[in-house]
Amino acid sequence: MATNALHLPLWIGQEALSVEGASCVTNTGIRDLKVFARRNFPRGNFRYKDRINMKMQSKLKLASAPLALGVALTAVPAMAQDADTDEGAGNQPIVVTGSRIVRPEVESVSPVTTVGQAAIDQTGTVRVEDIINDLPQTVAGQSAFLSNGASGTATVNLRGLGSNRTLVLVDGRRLPAGDPFATAPDLNQIPSQLIERVEVVTGGASSVYGADAVAGVVNFIMDRDFEGFSLEGQMSFYQAGNNNDEIRDLLRRTNNAVPAESQANGFTYDVNATFGASFDDGRGHVTAYLGYREIEEIVQADYDESACALSFSAGDPTGFTCAGSSTTPNGTFFVTRGGANTPIDTRPTIDDPDNPGTLITNPSFGDQILADLPFGNVLTLNESGPGNTFRRSAAFSGTGADTYNYAPTNYYQRPDTRWTAGFFADYEVSESFKPYAEFQFMDDRSVAQIAFSGTFFNGPGTLSCGSSLLSAQQADSLGCGTLTDGSIDPDDTVGILIGKRLVEGFPRQNDLRHTSYRGVIGAKGQISDDWSYDVYALRANTIYQNVYLNDLSVTRINAAIAGCPGTGEPAGCVPLDVFQVGGVTREQFDYIAVNALSNADLETRVVSGYVTGPLGDVTGAGDIQVVLGAEYREEAYDLRVDENFALGNLSGQGGPTAPVSGSFDVKEVFAEIVVPLVRDSFLYDFSIEGGFRYSDYSTSGSSETYKVGVNLAPTDFLKFRGVYSKAVRSPNAVNLFAPQTIGLFGGTDPCAGSDPDATQAQCANTGVTAAQYGNVPDNPAGQYNQFGGGNPNLDVEKADTWTAGFVFEGDSLGLRGFALSVDYFNIEVDGTIGGIGAQTILNQCIDTGSDTFCDLIVRNAGTGDLWVGSDAVDGYVINTTQNIGGLKTEGFDINAGFDFPVTDTGSAYLDYAGTYTTAYELQSLPTLDFYDCIGYYGSTCGQPFPEYSHIARLGYRSEDGFSVNLSWRFFGGVEADVLSSDPQLSGASQGVEELDTIDSYSWFDLSGTVRVLDTLTLTAGVNNMFDKKPPLVGSAYSPSNGNTYPGIYDPVGRNIFVRAALDF
Repeated sequence: MATNALHLPLWIGQEALSVEGASCVTNTGIRDLKVFARRNFPRGNFRYKDRINMKMQSKLKLASAPLALGVALTAVPAMAQDADTDEGAGNQPIVVTGSRIVRPEVESVSPVTTVGQAAIDQTGTVRVEDIINDLPQTVAGQSAFLSNGASGTATVNLRGLGSNRTLVLVDGRRLPAGDPFATAPDLNQIPSQLIERVEVVTGGASSVYGADAVAGVVNFIMDRDFEGFSLEGQMSFYQAGNNNDEIRDLLRRTNNAVPAESQANGFTYDVNATFGASFDDGRGHVTAYLGYREIEEIVQADYDESACALSFSAGDPTGFTCAGSSTTPNGTFFVTRGGANTPIDTRPTIDDPDNPGTLITNPSFGDQILADLPFGNVLTLNESGPGNTFRRSAAFSGTGADTYNYAPTNYYQRPDTRWTAGFFADYEVSESFKPYAEFQFMDDRSVAQIAFSGTFFNGPGTLSCGSSLLSAQQADSLGCGTLTDGSIDPDDTVGILIGKRLVEGFPRQNDLRHTSYRGVIGAKGQISDDWSYDVYALRANTIYQNVYLNDLSVTRINAAIAGCPGTGEPAGCVPLDVFQVGGVTREQFDYIAVNALSNADLETRVVSGYVTGPLGDVTGAGDIQVVLGAEYREEAYDLRVDENFALGNLSGQGGPTAPVSGSFDVKEVFAEIVVPLVRDSFLYDFSIEGGFRYSDYSTSGSSETYKVGVNLAPTDFLKFRGVYSKAVRSPNAVNLFAPQTIGLFGGTDPCAGSDPDATQAQCANTGVTAAQYGNVPDNPAGQYNQFGGGNPNLDVEKADTWTAGFVFEGDSLGLRGFALSVDYFNIEVDGTIGGIGAQTILNQCIDTGSDTFCDLIVRNAGTGDLWVGSDAVDGYVINTTQNIGGLKTEGFDINAGFDFPVTDTGSAYLDYAGTYTTAYELQSLPTLDFYDCIGYYGSTCGQPFPEYSHIARLGYRSEDGFSVNLSWRFFGGVEADVLSSDPQLSGASQGVEELDTIDSYSWFDLSGTVRVLDTLTLTAGVNNMFDKKPPLVGSAYSPSNGNTYPGIYDPVGRNIFVRAALDF
C-alpha cells in the first residue's frame, strides 16, 4: 500500500483536486502541495512550492488521516471515501513502488512506508542515510560515524539483511554501486533537496526490479516538476556535556587526557539551489539543482565515552580499563628465541617433555618458557632509567599498562565535502512520444583518520646481537650469547618481533574520493487510448580514489631496524633507532614513511523497456492489467592499486590489496498482471496479482523470480493483503573476482593469553600445541588475520519472502482521521554469499571440534597466534567467499496515525511506526543449525538487534505556515551474544553481566517551522534534546566504534540545526 508525503498510503478512488482548472491527485505536506500524479497536470498553473490553503485541504475529503501525518512515516492507507470534487475531476493513474502496473487506486499488495519532504525538513538532516536510518525497519550501514573500515559512502540496510540485499532506486531506476569495496549504492549521490518522498517496500521485489531486492526496495522519488527558484541554507552542530565522572576519573588514573566539560563541534553547512520552469506552453519542463555540503570532523578525544579504548575489567569501579594496542611509542619487544650461538647450558631453553634433552629453539612467547631472561620475554624501553635499557612489559597483563591508547586521534565523525548537480527534463512531442532525460553528478571527498602507524610486529623475526643500536643491557635482556671474556657475541642472533608506534609521524588517513555520473535518456507515451510504453537507457559511472597517507614501509622497517647492514638493502637506508627512548629522528621516520594509492572505475549500463495496458474486463470487476518488458544490464569493475598496496608493503594495512577487474551481464524478461475479481458487490474489493522475471547471468546462469499476491477488502474501511515473492541476489564483481589475500577482522581468540577461555583440548583442535597453550599472545586491539577473497563460481542467493496484514481506516465508523495497519513479514535467504565469518569459525571449532571449521584455522607454527605478521606463514583464519548458509527474519510492522483539528486554522497529529522482530537467525553452513541474534549484539551477532523499536511523532500545524513537532525514537534493550544459551553464541563474558547488557534507549527530538514572509520560511530544532549518552560496550565487541555503536545510538550529544528557505 503506497503512502503519500504525509506518510500515509493513498487509496484515491475518485478523489481529485481542481487547481485553476487542472485535474490532479494531491498529496499535502506542511510546507508544500505535493503533486502525486502529474501525468496530465498543466504546468505553470500552480507553483509547487506555494503553500496550500487549509480550506483547500478540506476539499480533498481524504479525511483527516492522510492529512494528519505530514511529518510521519507510516504504511497506513487513507482508504477510498466519497469526495467532494470539482466537476470534471477524474482518476489519475499512478505507479507505486513494488509494481509497474498503472492503476487509478494506490492499492499495492506490498506494504509501502513513505517518508515525505515535510518529515525530512523537520528532522534537520542533510545526510540521506539519516532519513532512512530513523525507520524501525532499517539497521545502520556505512555512515559518517565510521572511520576505521570506512568506505566513504552511505548505505541503507533493510531488516539487517545487508546493504547488498536492499535495492535502491531513483524514480524506479537503479542507483549504481558506490564503492569498489562496499558495492551497495551510495546514498550520497541523491540530492536531498529534491527528494519529494521516499517509498520503502518490505519483502522481495526481484520479479519487478531484478536482482538484489531481497529485503526490500528503497525508492527515492524526485520532484521533477519543481516550478520557480528556491535557495535553502542550513547550519547544524553537536553539543554535549562531558559529565561521566567515573570514566573521567579512569582517564586521569591511566594518564589519559580528559576532555573539556562541554563540547560544541561537528558543524555542518548545507546550501542548495533549485530551479524549475516550464516552456512551450507547458509541453516541456526542466528542473535543475546545485548543492554543496561541508561536514567538519569530530575526534574521539572530545568525549568521555570515546577518549580511550575501553576494555572490560571487573576489578575497576567503572567496570572498564583504558587498554589499547601493544604496539606502543616505547615499543613492545617479543623475544621468540634466545641467542642462536649460545651454548645449550646458558641459552634460555625449555626441554621437550616427550624428548628429554632436545631443544625447542622457537618456543611460544610466555615468560614461563623463556624464564632465564632477566625481564621475561615481553619487554619495553625503560623510560625512567637509561633510555636504551629494557624492563618487563605489562602489555598483556590485562591492566591496560604499557599499551597505547589509539582512540583519541580517531575520527568519530569524518570530515566530508560534497558537491551535487543535475537536471531532469522532459518534452511532450505528442501523446505517443514524450522524451525525457536526466543527469546526476556527485563529487564527494571524505577523510577517515585512525591512529599513528607502527611496526605491528612485522619484520624478519631475527636481530643481530652485534647491532650498533643495541646497548649491552639490551643485548643481555634479549638472551644474546657471550664470548669467553663476557662480552656480547656480535655474531649471535635472537628471535624478536617489535611493536613500535611511530608517534613521531602523523595519524593514518584514507583520503577517499567518489565522483559519480548517472545519466538517463528515454521516452514514454501512449500506444493507444489504454496502452502505454516506457523505454530508457541508463549509464552510471563511479570513479573512486583512495590516497592512503602516513603509513610505513614494511621492507624499509626491516632494513632500518637491522641497522642497514648494507648488502641488498634499499638505497639511502637510514637506521631506525627503536631501542632508545625518543631515538627516532625526523630523518629516520621520513625514510620508512610511505603513502599508497588505489583507483577504481565502476560502470553500470541498463537498457530497459515495457508496455502496460488492460486485457479487458472478464469478471465484471474491472480490467485485467498487465505489464510486459525486457531489460539488459551490464556491470563492470576495475580496481587498480600501486605497488605498496599490491605487495602488502604497508605495516598498518594488515595485508596486501590486490587489483581486481571483471564484468558480467544479465538479460531479462518480465511480466506483471493484476486481475480484479470482485468490486462493489458482496465484497468491496477483491483482486489477485502476480509477477514473473526470467534472468540469464553471464556468470551464474539462469534464475526465475516471481510473486503472487491478493488484496481483499470486505468493506471500505478494512482491507487484507498478502504477497509471496521469490527473490534473488546476484554476486557482484567483488564477490566474483576479488583476489584472495590476508586482511584483518575484529574479534577475540579464545585460546590466547595466559588463562585462555577455552580448554587445552579445545585449543588443540584449533592448532595450539601443548607447549603453546597458555602462552599464545593475545592482541589487545582485538584484530586478527583472516584469509579472504572472491569466488568466480558463486551462485545467486535465493529468498522466499512473505508479507500479510490488514489496513483499517476509521472515517466510515466515525473515527475520522484515524488509520492503522499491521503487517507480518517473513524473509528466508538461502545460499547467502559471504564468508562464514572468522569469529564464527573460531567459536564453532572451539564448541564443536568439527573439522569443517577447525581445518580453516592456521596457527603460527612457532607461537600459535593468529595476528603477528601478515604473510602466508603466519597465523590466520580462512574465510573466503562462498554460498554458505542462510538468513531468516520475521516480525510485525505496526503503523498508526490520527489527525484532528484543534482550531479553525490548524490541526494536531499523532503517528507511530514500530517494528516487532520475532527472529533474526543466521546459519553459517547448511549443515549447521540457525542461531538467533534477536536481543543480542557482539562479536558473532554484530551490532544490536532489538526485539522492538519505534518512532512516534506528535505535532501541530496551521495554515499560516507555523508548525511544531516532537518525535520519540525508541530502541529496545539487548545483551552480549556470549550470554546466550545457544552454543553457537555462548562464551566467556567480557566483563560483569550488567556491562554486557544495554538497556532500552529513548531519544526525543523537537523542531518547529515558521513562515516569516511569503518567500521566507525558517525551521529550527534539536535532536536528542536531553543529550542522551550512548551505551559503553568496550572495544572488544566488534564492530563497535568509539566504544559504542554510533550508527544506532546518538554518539556525540544533541544536534542543533537552523534552516532558512527562500522560495520565489
